[in-house]
Amino acid sequence: MLAKRKTTAKPNDESAPFQRQKFRDLAFDEKSVAEMTSLGIADLMLMQLPDGGWSWFSGWGAQSSPHITATVLHGLHVAAAARAAVPPETIASAMRWLSEFQAEQVRRLNLWPNNKPHGKEHADNLDALIYLVLVDGGKDDVAMREFLFRDRVELAVYAKAVFGLALNKIGDRDKLTMIMKNIEQFRKQDDENQTAWLELGNQSYWWWWYGSEVQAHAYYLKLLAAVEPKGETCLLYTSPSPRD
Repeated sequence: MLAKRKTTAKPNDESAPFQRQKFRDLAFDEKSVAEMTSLGIADLMLMQLPDGGWSWFSGWGAQSSPHITATVLHGLHVAAAARAAVPPETIASAMRWLSEFQAEQVRRLNLWPNNKPHGKEHADNLDALIYLVLVDGGKDDVAMREFLFRDRVELAVYAKAVFGLALNKIGDRDKLTMIMKNIEQFRKQDDENQTAWLELGNQSYWWWWYGSEVQAHAYYLKLLAAVEPKGETCLLYTSPSPRD
């Protein structure tokens, strides 16, 4: 039988534990964070396609993806809000691409049911994400807002929370109140442990981006923090369990 080889980690090793510690240290170094942010923004600018969007891979033959473009633009909005140097045209061109994509979805939704081959039956999870990202950029498409509210039952819990954040930002209180009630139907609570969570019912789509339990809970917590930061549910989400 071959003996297992033993290795001794040294402080200068590039092994996983030391790499994790290295990145944890960088997170508290403002200069390093600023450099990483600038590098990341520069890389995203290089990967942006001529039409303003982003694809899974940049290069010849690449086509802009609405989900990836929305995800990148959301990150750029966050970076700009944190006073990072994001070129305005980078954001503006991405906003234009997403706005055109959204307008096409509204057009298709209006065609249903009279023109089913070219129409779209209901607003979906991607529409909710794009709506929030565009609202963050100052564009509120009222028609899409109405379609998303009409079709809210079709949205995953994650997308409901995303839509709720957008409604809160534009101040549509009536729709926001209903969305909060819709999400609360999925909420479970353990009074003994003073915890709360969402049961998503995502067995048939957990592998899709909108089926992520982590993201769904994160966005619901963001929504609670924005709408009712001192509410009981928000406190249950943010308070440590007595067992901890």
